Amino acid sequence: MARARARARIGDAIPVEEVVGRVVASRRYGSVDAALIRRLALNEIPKARNLADAEKRTKRRLHQIFGAYCAGTTSAGGPRGDDVARFQTVSADLADPGLRALCRDLLGRHASSRERVDVLDRFYTRIFAVSGLPSTVVDLGCGLNPLALPWMGLPAGARYLAYDIDKEQMALVDTFLTHVGVEHVAEVRDVLANPPAEPADAAFLLKTLPCLEHQEAGAGARLLRAVEARHVVVSYPTRSLGGRGNKGMARTYRDQLQAIIAGESWTVQEIEFENELIFLIEKGSHDAELAG
Repeated sequence: MARARARARIGDAIPVEEVVGRVVASRRYGSVDAALIRRLALNEIPKARNLADAEKRTKRRLHQIFGAYCAGTTSAGGPRGDDVARFQTVSADLADPGLRALCRDLLGRHASSRERVDVLDRFYTRIFAVSGLPSTVVDLGCGLNPLALPWMGLPAGARYLAYDIDKEQMALVDTFLTHVGVEHVAEVRDVLANPPAEPADAAFLLKTLPCLEHQEAGAGARLLRAVEARHVVVSYPTRSLGGRGNKGMARTYRDQLQAIIAGESWTVQEIEFENELIFLIEKGSHDAELAG
């Protein structure tokens, strides 16, 4: 009890804005949404011994939910500086081989989408064969996934709403969606603290729920319930970031999803790819009415 009180007094003396400033000043996390860094810092400061420990703890949390997935992009975790300009060299036609080659290259930079590159020709086709083609997509914790648009086959006039915590990634996503002429939002946002309220036909939560659970137990379930979409596409990795397969991962994630949706009247269909397990959730009538 005395140790807890002493730790609380130390936490009270650690200024959160100084912790945030130190993390933002780092090369690796300088492009991450400061509001998210502040939220994580506020969670870690009461456990910290001093300012340096609070900074270290906050960076460790950021690595779990962000840094580990961006290895191989830049030291800051975002796209290279010349990537935005590369779109000026290719067609805006989603079927153009040059545009697709560029998108494949960029998708391969992010650990999450890298594992999906080899199945792009069938990934979205299989999902939308069940759910139908969405006219409005909301992509939460999107990473570079919007660059898979050439393989989605969305109808003319479709809207794409993309949200993530990295400014450089979202600048690249915005440039791409503008280049191909898709009505869109590409916004830096902490979707756990501020989930978008706009209704959609389909919501993507691709490998997002495990990252949210690293932030806060029950966070994934809370966001899943907050999403205003008729269909929610949830996915989990079946290989580690190092590429090792693990037969127990799929079972663990099935159990996790069942716990999240317990008590809901939602229907779930499962689609399995080589490196990724998909749960296609159809939510209740309230969400269906909102999505039209």
